[in-house]
Amino acid sequence: MEHSVGSQTTGIVLESGSQTTRLPRHAATSAERIVSALFIALPMFCLGWMAIQWVNYGIDLPYFDDWRDYFDGTTGSLNIGYLFTPANDTMYAVGKLLESLVFIVFKGNSVVDQFLSMVSVLGLILFFQWILINKAVKDHLLAACAFSLSLFMLQSDSYWGRQNIAYHQALPLIFTLAVIYVLVASRWSWPVRSSILFTLGILSGLAYTSGAFSLLALTATLIVCIASNRRAYGELIPDAVALLCATIITVIVQGYVLVFVQHGQVHSGTPWALPNSPEFWFYMFGKIGRSLMLTASHPLRSLLIALLCLALAVAVAISGLRNVMTAKTRHSAPARLGLISLLLFASVFFYLLMVAAGRTDLRPANISTPLQLFAFGFARFHFFWATLIWPWVFAGAIVMAMTLWPRRESAIRVAAVVSAACVVVYTMAAGIFAHASYFRQTSDLTLRNGACLHTKLLAGGPIDCPMLYPREMTLAYVNAVKMGASFIRYFPPDLLESAPRSPTWNVLDKPMDSVTVSNATTEIRPGNLSLSAGRDVQIAFSVGQADDLHHCLAVLVESTIGVESPTIVQLFYRPWGAPVFSQANSRTQQIATGDGNMVRFLVIEPHGFRNEFRLDPVSDSQPSTVKELNVSCVLREPGATG
Repeated sequence: MEHSVGSQTTGIVLESGSQTTRLPRHAATSAERIVSALFIALPMFCLGWMAIQWVNYGIDLPYFDDWRDYFDGTTGSLNIGYLFTPANDTMYAVGKLLESLVFIVFKGNSVVDQFLSMVSVLGLILFFQWILINKAVKDHLLAACAFSLSLFMLQSDSYWGRQNIAYHQALPLIFTLAVIYVLVASRWSWPVRSSILFTLGILSGLAYTSGAFSLLALTATLIVCIASNRRAYGELIPDAVALLCATIITVIVQGYVLVFVQHGQVHSGTPWALPNSPEFWFYMFGKIGRSLMLTASHPLRSLLIALLCLALAVAVAISGLRNVMTAKTRHSAPARLGLISLLLFASVFFYLLMVAAGRTDLRPANISTPLQLFAFGFARFHFFWATLIWPWVFAGAIVMAMTLWPRRESAIRVAAVVSAACVVVYTMAAGIFAHASYFRQTSDLTLRNGACLHTKLLAGGPIDCPMLYPREMTLAYVNAVKMGASFIRYFPPDLLESAPRSPTWNVLDKPMDSVTVSNATTEIRPGNLSLSAGRDVQIAFSVGQADDLHHCLAVLVESTIGVESPTIVQLFYRPWGAPVFSQANSRTQQIATGDGNMVRFLVIEPHGFRNEFRLDPVSDSQPSTVKELNVSCVLREPGATG
């Protein structure tokens, strides 16, 4: 059946079983093109605004889990063993690889790291969403209306603003959307298509636990779709097999981590919540409510709206399944819309089940009522996955309406535009562009954490800043210094020069049998060495007992050196375990002509030091004097004494 509205209507075909419904496709007017452009531009503008505000307010300082790899010095490693070592309840080799590359190039700069991940991850998701919507909804105006609901994904307090590595949990979504695109839109032959799908499946499963198990849900849904209509979807059987192989591999890997590394628990000491408990569902409904930018301060109203939207999503899924089961070809618009919706909904729903199972019982004891549980579900960023379904719920609802009332197609288009505009206005009122205030809050927290780190360094440790990381951080800081992490420029080890010095050795006040001078004639006075000109003059000395500096992580060596012409002073030290002095373990300092050149060498080693040092007071042949040669420990290993 074909209907015309004015002279601007042409027919687009939506096939559904044996019936064919022609939904008119309008030739876009100037007004429609403007409206479409606005709806498409809004999410992209919002992403750009978000990135700009992060650059404005972001501060380069690791936060919580960002510190983890600094403790063992593996940050920036490309070692296969490191990449495939489980951490943070999961195997995330893909994320570790990305973080290592960022550290190698940008030294872990938090502002750069989060800017790049924000723009690339959110940008890719927007790209795939738009491409897929265009494949499934042929009316450009309606496609733009649906795409505008991508604004929900760009709300504040998601994966960006605090931890650099939080975005790892969004990586599976990119691979999921890429998988759906290949299944729905690619015209490649099946060997190429299946190989790409297998690779994407492996990447998704190794990006995060959620990637493996959401891929399981997607693959199972795809198999059901193929089984329900082999005539239309039979050619996807090799693709389903490829995804199933990737699913089996990654589920086994992530399941091993869950069972044998985590001992069957995502959070130690917290039991799993099960779907047979109301708490499970109300917590999950909270995630759905948060994805819609509802407010936890009015939980009953927000719960009702969330349930209404969820019911609409279920209706769209049922309609999509019907379209899949009755499609004559998988390349028709309703068949594409149905398959995309089912695959994406299944992935997101399974993810929400996992989140609810693992986190519902993390609630405080005073949260017990359904509305309290619903409001508790608003916390943290696990709502993010749910935001991806709303453009598809909108698109599916519009297509259902046009299928039910084909004669009212023009009115439905107007209603779609008005509805999308209302959603846009609602998101603006709810704070979709409030990234500046959010990033300002996170920067205030970072400044307080930075002040704590600064204070602890001035005091010579221990570095315990619970709001920055919940355990003592001295070793992590020392490793960060050794690795050249970018945030060290704001918290340099020079701050330790003001720290209490315990112990301190005055080398020249000790018996001179601990000092050996090479390549120069020495005149010894109390606290003073006068050295003749010589080639490669060296002063080797030791302090205390052999292991007195084993647990010292930062040593300060100070002296006053007199020379007749500008030269370079060099200090050699031996990290614990180093057999000999080396250029790699040395520091240099330029000094001017005169007797009062104060030199300070602050050296840091995560494994401590031997008690042996060597000072080369000049780099050329000239007389020199050395006064007050002192060695101090200014940062000790936590818990160490002496």
